[in-house]
Amino acid sequence: MLLLAAAITVAIGLLDFLTPADVDFTEFYMVPVVLVAWFIGWRSAVVYGLFAAVTEFVVDDLLRDLVLATALWNGLSRIGVFVALAVVTDRLYRERTARQAAYDLERRHWESVDADRNALLRVLGREFPRPLHALDWFVRTFEEPLVRNSSEAMRAQYRALRHHIQEVAFLATDLIANGRMDPSALRLDPKQVELKQVVTEAADESPARARVLLSLASEPLMVHADADLLRQAFAGVIDRCLELSPHDDVTVLARISGREAALEINSETRALEPADIELAQLLVAANGGRLVLIPRGGMRGSLVTVHLPLAPQVANHDNEPSRERAATD
Repeated sequence: MLLLAAAITVAIGLLDFLTPADVDFTEFYMVPVVLVAWFIGWRSAVVYGLFAAVTEFVVDDLLRDLVLATALWNGLSRIGVFVALAVVTDRLYRERTARQAAYDLERRHWESVDADRNALLRVLGREFPRPLHALDWFVRTFEEPLVRNSSEAMRAQYRALRHHIQEVAFLATDLIANGRMDPSALRLDPKQVELKQVVTEAADESPARARVLLSLASEPLMVHADADLLRQAFAGVIDRCLELSPHDDVTVLARISGREAALEINSETRALEPADIELAQLLVAANGGRLVLIPRGGMRGSLVTVHLPLAPQVANHDNEPSRERAATD
């Protein structure tokens, strides 16, 4: 780099000597100073700045035959400019290097975090399902002799236990194995299900079932979806609303909205946060629906709406009265 800067300085001086006297080459003499300051440092750049100033001084004195005092003043001015340029360029390079080093350090930190997270997910995805499957087998094996002569409340609690085991197994086998919140990566078992039944089962699994007020439409709400995933989504939102509203009821409304089945879960006290419904949004989106959180602000609670497309025959049946009225008219 030093030889290259010297060659550039000599070439610029020669070109300055061969051109008319009214052409100013000061900006071109700055090029080797900037190069040396950027790649080597400001001290070497100052030396080349002095060399460039002397070269320009000699060329200008030979060409223009200036008064010595004027030529010296111009030379000292150029030296000051070149020294300042060398210091500023060196500082810019150091700041750029520091920013790049900080960026590389942060990138390596997050790469390490991602590697640890991926290793943990691999371990959980491989080891977590085994005890869960064993626990599910234990519950299924002893369900018949233990629950046969028990009360309805006992049977409901036992069914809730089995469902919660299935929920944890889903988290272990699907979400942890995928390692990301991607609806398209989930394994689904879609079939036609009655949304009102799924909502009722989700509410029945809540420990505070007495505070869940259901309002279900009389029309059938048949949807093509994975019932287990929908039940898990609804149960999670209902339980979270009950936790945030410890002294108030949570209302759940299921109805038809156009060609969709609509579900509204309403809490009246503290509002839900977006993080409270992330899993529910994932599960609803995997089934072709959408879940929307509508916060009311303050302590007025929030409204969660779920929209799922109705099964084709239900949607067509719902449109038959309007077609009959049109034909009559």
